[in-house]
Amino acid sequence: VSTQSTGSSGINAEYGGTSYNPTFNDHQELLQSALEVEVKKEKAKLKATRDAAPPIQITEEDYIKEMSIGLNQAESESEEEKEGEVETDSQAKGTVSCERKTRAQRNREKAEKLKAEEIATAKQEKQHLHQMNRIKAIQKEIKKEEKELSAKTELRQAKNLEKETKPGKYGPGKFLGDDPEFVLPEEVSSSLRQMVTPSNNVQERFTSFQKRNMIEVRKKVAPHRKYKLKSVEKWRKKLPEEIDELVKMKRKKKKIKLSE
Repeated sequence: VSTQSTGSSGINAEYGGTSYNPTFNDHQELLQSALEVEVKKEKAKLKATRDAAPPIQITEEDYIKEMSIGLNQAESESEEEKEGEVETDSQAKGTVSCERKTRAQRNREKAEKLKAEEIATAKQEKQHLHQMNRIKAIQKEIKKEEKELSAKTELRQAKNLEKETKPGKYGPGKFLGDDPEFVLPEEVSSSLRQMVTPSNNVQERFTSFQKRNMIEVRKKVAPHRKYKLKSVEKWRKKLPEEIDELVKMKRKKKKIKLSE
């Protein structure tokens, strides 16, 4: 599989709160970021348990209703046919009256149509005049739209840059990254001799390789056996007394078989 390395460097600059003698504000911000990561994990677990589909419970009424579907279909079809026949009879009996309009009625409709057209043109002219008077407001709206478009383009460019630095997906696994490393306030010390190091250098290098597309993202597989482990006792490891007892037991078993 051809992979493309990301633009991230091999050694990342750590946050100020991870130093051996951090300031109070930097250390508190680091603890807050670690807390947010743990809260997200807990929310994801709760969502997974909440979204699980509950077992379907079918009551006796639902079962009877489902089984009785289609039984009364023939009766409903016969009723619909009767209603259709009644409607056709009523339509046949009814007579349609078509009267011709007089000249006065036609002139009146024509005058109403012309009046409606004049009102529409006057309204349109009024709107044009209103727009001419609010040129400044229109210019402000145009500037606002341009600002929104520029902000959207900046966001899109930032997302594209972030995609370039993000690791690609070359397998079923998803890159999650390391959790922020931190020490508790009582563990912080101003001396390097007393400093607590919670980080694992091997794991850090491994995640760095995954982040730079040098290794594909994989899931951690727990050690397991395909078949059950078989235990065998070796005579060489036993004491001479135990060996004598085993020999006697075997002889007894042979005698029992021969007697049978």
